[in-house]
Amino acid sequence: MRIEALNIKKVFPAPVFSGITPLRALDGLNLAAGPGVTGLEGPNGSGKTTLFKVLAGILEPDGGKVTVDGQTAGARRLRGLAAFCPPNPRSFYYRLSVLENLRFFGALAGLSPARSAEGARALGARLGLCAADLERRFDRLSEGNMQKVSLIRAFSRRAPVVLLDEPFHALDEKACAGLVALIAETGRAATVLLSSHSPALLAAAADRTFRLEAGRATAP
Repeated sequence: MRIEALNIKKVFPAPVFSGITPLRALDGLNLAAGPGVTGLEGPNGSGKTTLFKVLAGILEPDGGKVTVDGQTAGARRLRGLAAFCPPNPRSFYYRLSVLENLRFFGALAGLSPARSAEGARALGARLGLCAADLERRFDRLSEGNMQKVSLIRAFSRRAPVVLLDEPFHALDEKACAGLVALIAETGRAATVLLSSHSPALLAAAADRTFRLEAGRATAP
């Protein structure tokens, strides 16, 4: 599956009476990815997270369009196609266990409770999340293990488009190696986009890399 961002613009208005200039997060960005693994690099504020949210159907662009296999795709279709791993765990329910969270989000994606649990165990083993942590309350996990749960949620969907925003954040060396292998395996059947501030990890995981700066993408 090939996904393209064509002349994408996204502007966040300034608060009323603030006197602050509106933030132009994406400024006519063009980018094409897939199939395989595409990396995104760039400084903080370059537009990477905003681009992921547009491609995931979470944000509507203010200009331009997203196409999938040459056909224009709106937010609703993108939400059905893309699995998004955000750079923070705020979307989880902190008082529920890891498995309870994964069963809930799996049900939203059409997965049975049994399949969600099976996927959690299999993916957890590959990322170094032990069985005891699957039963633990989410708010009692370390930052690194929270990140592993977020990755499990994204990969469990087996979506044709997988968007990973800073997926290596807080992971130890062994988990990073497991994730690189999982990304490579997923990229053989899906379109994967990932961002990272680590040039070494991007080089290990991605087939090619774009650089984002000031809301625009530079081809590799």
